[in-house]
Amino acid sequence: MTGLAPASLLIFLIATSCALLAHVLLGRRWRQMLLFWVAALVGCLLAYGLQLRLPLDLPAPANVPILESVLLAWLLLFVVARLRV
Repeated sequence: MTGLAPASLLIFLIATSCALLAHVLLGRRWRQMLLFWVAALVGCLLAYGLQLRLPLDLPAPANVPILESVLLAWLLLFVVARLRV
């Protein structure tokens, strides 16, 4: 039985948790939830795909830069929240 790769699962969990928290803090309608989740997922994938690293010696489980993924996800979430969709 094959499952998700550890990096895929970690990115999915980071994006989902960021999107849920952003919806609680910034959301107004339920339809924004999907938009928040897509924005958070894109932010996490960009950080992972570009291998963005801050000059800190932080662990990167499954080669996923956790802090950078969260920061980029939140940056995109704030942009999406400002669109007032």
